[in-house]
Amino acid sequence: MGVRVLLLVVVAVGVVAQERTSTPIQVQGNLNVTAEAYTSSGDGAEPRFLPRYGMRVFFRPVVRLFGQMELPFELSLGANTGTRASYPLAFQQPFNQLGASPQITSWLRLHGGYFSLQLSELTFGDLRVLGGGMELSPGVLRLKSFYGIVQHSRPVDTTVGFPGVYRRRAWGGSVGIATEGGTEILLHYVRLLDDTASIRLLRVLRDSLRTDTVVTPAQDNAIAALSFRAPIAKSVVLQGEVAFSAYSSTLRAPEKDVGIPRWLFVSRYSSNLDGAAVLSATVAPSPAFSLTLKGRWIGPGFSSLGYAQLNNDIAEGVVAPSFSFAKNTVSVRLSLGAQWNNLRNTRLGTTRRLIGSTSVGWQPSPSFGVDVQYANYGMRMQHQNDTLRVQNVSHSISLNPRWQFSGLGGTNLLMFSYSFSQTSDRNPITSAATQNRNHTGLVSHTLQFPSTVGLTTMANYTVTEVGGVWTRLWMAGETVSYSFLPGRLTGSVGLTLSQVIAELQRTRATLRDTQLGVRLTLTYSLTRWGTLSWNAFVNRSERAGRRPFTELHTSLNYGLSF
Repeated sequence: MGVRVLLLVVVAVGVVAQERTSTPIQVQGNLNVTAEAYTSSGDGAEPRFLPRYGMRVFFRPVVRLFGQMELPFELSLGANTGTRASYPLAFQQPFNQLGASPQITSWLRLHGGYFSLQLSELTFGDLRVLGGGMELSPGVLRLKSFYGIVQHSRPVDTTVGFPGVYRRRAWGGSVGIATEGGTEILLHYVRLLDDTASIRLLRVLRDSLRTDTVVTPAQDNAIAALSFRAPIAKSVVLQGEVAFSAYSSTLRAPEKDVGIPRWLFVSRYSSNLDGAAVLSATVAPSPAFSLTLKGRWIGPGFSSLGYAQLNNDIAEGVVAPSFSFAKNTVSVRLSLGAQWNNLRNTRLGTTRRLIGSTSVGWQPSPSFGVDVQYANYGMRMQHQNDTLRVQNVSHSISLNPRWQFSGLGGTNLLMFSYSFSQTSDRNPITSAATQNRNHTGLVSHTLQFPSTVGLTTMANYTVTEVGGVWTRLWMAGETVSYSFLPGRLTGSVGLTLSQVIAELQRTRATLRDTQLGVRLTLTYSLTRWGTLSWNAFVNRSERAGRRPFTELHTSLNYGLSF
C-alpha cells in the first residue's frame, strides 16, 4: 500500500511540474517505471535465475526555490517475485533507496538518506552512504563531512556461498582551501568501523559450526591524507596526495596502547600502519599537444575500505602523451606504464607488469573516419620455485572504419570492426590451459529512407582458441523500423540467427547450439507527458540431446522528463 501511494505522489508531482511557469518554486527531473515478465520452457543451456515478474522505479526530482535553493531527491525502488524454489532469496529482495542532497545556497549542500560523496583518491569515494553529510564552499574555504552506514549486516548464506558481513559505519570529512586560480590544498580523514553487535554472536557460532563458511571478521580502518593541486605555470599543473592508513583485520584481537587517541583509531595486535602516495604532472603548451606523467606508490600494509577495489603493495609509473596534426584530422594518444609489487620483499617473488596502449584516429571528412587501437600487457614474476614462475604477454589490436554516404534511395551508414587478441603464457605447466587467441569481425549497414522506414543489417563472426578448445560463433540479424505516426509512434521488428560451435581438439568432440531470436518494439511519445514503450523478446535454442529451450521476456516502460 505504501508503494502505491508513493507512486501516485510521484506521478502527481510530475503532472504538476508540467504546468509550471516562471514561479518562485520550480520542479524538474525525471521518472522511469519498468515492469517485466519472464517465462521459459524446455532444457536451458544454463540455469536461469530471472524472476517471473519484476518492477523498477527510479524517480529524481529537483526542486528550485526562488532561484537560490536547489533540493534534489532520489528514489529507487525494485521488487521481484518468482515461483521457482531454486531462486536464491537474495535475488528476490527489493533494492530500495531514498536520498536528498539539497543545494541551499551556492556554497552549501546538504545530504540525507542515501547519497554519494568523494573525499579524495586514497581515502573515500566509491561507496554509497546511508546517513547525512554536508559540503561547504564559502570563498576559498572547503569543508566536507559525513556520517552513515556503508555496509549493511548480512549473515552467512550458504545457498549462494556468501560469507556474512557486519554492518559498517563510516564518518569523516575534508577541510582546506581552493582558489579560483586552481590552487588547492585539503586535509582528509575517514574512519570505517564494523559493528560486531549487528549480527548476534550465537548466530555467528552456529553458522561457523554448521558450515565451512564463517562471517568475515569485523574490521577497523582509519585513513588520513593531504591532497593538493598547484598550477606551476600557465601550461603546467601538479597534483597529488599523501595518505597514511591504520587498519585492524579483526576486532577480536587484544588492544595495545601506542599513544593514538581512541577517537582516531584503536590499535590492536592485528593492526597495520602504512602509507601511500600519488603524484601527477600535466603539461599542455598548446591545444594540439599534452603530456601527463603519473606515479603511484601504495605500501603493502595500506588499506582503504572506502574504495572497494583499491589494491596495495603496488608501485607504478605512467607516461601519456597526446597530440594532433594535419589540421586536427589525425589524433594520437599514447600511454606507457610499468607496475611492480613486493615493495618490502615480503613475497617469494616480485611481479612486474608493462602496460602500453596506442590510439590513432583519422577523420579526413565528416562522412569518413578510421580508428585504430593497440594495447600490450606483459606480466613477469620470478618465483623461487620454477613451476610457480609467471611470464605472459597479452596484446590486442582493433580497426574500426566508418563511412556515411547517400545512395540506394536513402542515407547510409556502413561500419566495420575487426579485433584480434592473444595471450602467450611461457610457463611450461600452465601454458596449455591459458594460451588463447581471438579473432572478431563485425559489419553493419544502416539505411534510412525518407519514408521513415529504416533497415539495419548486421553480421558477426568470432573464432576463439582457449586451452585446446576451438569456439566459433556466427550471427546475422536484420531489423526493420517504421514510424507509423511521425514523431509519435515508432515500431521495429528484429530477427537474429546465431550458432555456436565448440570443438575439443583432443577428442574431436563437437557441440552445436543454434539460437533464433525475435524482438518486437513499440514506442509511443506522449509529448510533454513522457514516452511509453513496449518490448518483447523471444529466443529459441536448440542443442543435440536436449529439448528445445524457449524463453520469453517482455517489458513495459514509462519515462518522463519534466
